[in-house]
Amino acid sequence: MRTRGEVSVPPTVRAAGALVGLQGLASFTVAVVLLVRAFSGGTYARIGFGEAIIFTVVAIAFAVPGILLLLGRRGARNAVVFLQILLLGGIWYQFSAVDSLLVDIGVTAWCLAVLLLLFVGPSRYWGADR
Repeated sequence: MRTRGEVSVPPTVRAAGALVGLQGLASFTVAVVLLVRAFSGGTYARIGFGEAIIFTVVAIAFAVPGILLLLGRRGARNAVVFLQILLLGGIWYQFSAVDSLLVDIGVTAWCLAVLLLLFVGPSRYWGADR
């Protein structure tokens, strides 16, 4: 039951939460692959364990705000905006037209889509409701 002044969660916010949750799932998948490779042995097994831990932390950092946005928690919006801007900065820093142009463009489009979903009118109105 909604109280006076409360706004229901717009579908744009839920879509942004789903996209960010998928980013967390992708990061967790990379962590599992790195962990499997580390357990299989090889020269760089210790590095694989460390990278798996880092990607697990990143997965949690993306999945938790994504889930909270899906549940309609307003505070998660700020965390998602911060993470997307941080990720865009990393893409800009590592941008290479030779090595990974399609990946860079795809991740940039993904981040911009999340930011767009969070800054359209209904999302802003929902986020500003007190």
